[in-house]
Amino acid sequence: MNTSAVARLLNVSHSTIQRWVTQLNMEVERNQLGHYQFSDEDIALLRKIQDQLNEGIILQKVSISEKKLRKATIQKHSEPNKEHDQLLERIIRLENGLKTKADDVVSYQLLQHRSEMEEMHKLVKKLEARIEALEKPMGQNFDYFLAAEEAAATKKTKKRPFIKMIFGNRKNDSSSWSTADSD
Repeated sequence: MNTSAVARLLNVSHSTIQRWVTQLNMEVERNQLGHYQFSDEDIALLRKIQDQLNEGIILQKVSISEKKLRKATIQKHSEPNKEHDQLLERIIRLENGLKTKADDVVSYQLLQHRSEMEEMHKLVKKLEARIEALEKPMGQNFDYFLAAEEAAATKKTKKRPFIKMIFGNRKNDSSSWSTADSD
């Protein structure tokens, strides 16, 4: 039976069943997807746990007399064999190769950035030289040139006839001053 079916049978939530199994270190079979598969023996044990909890015993103090607890897994440290050593050497070589490759990539990127920065620096120097060359012929007259240019721009604005300014454009009384300028 799966967790949800056992939860319905015991009238608790499926997360409660999962909590009981994990906190009490119960040994429960799992299916291919890793979900719990409860046997009749497991369900009986869960009922005993539920009864103890209903009597007021806290979960950490619940006693399980059954041998359904997870067995502690003790891993034996086997003697290193030839295959193990070869794999370890290969891993070390791969790690060193990756470090070298990463260093090479970073070095290449730094060289690329440096050359790009040098190109930009050269371009800035050229632009500065051009600006200086343009400013030299004008010399002291440069400010006068700018002022004259601004004055010419203001003189180019079209003067509106006095009558149109007072009475507006008779064709379109709701027009703005800018449309009167366009006539």
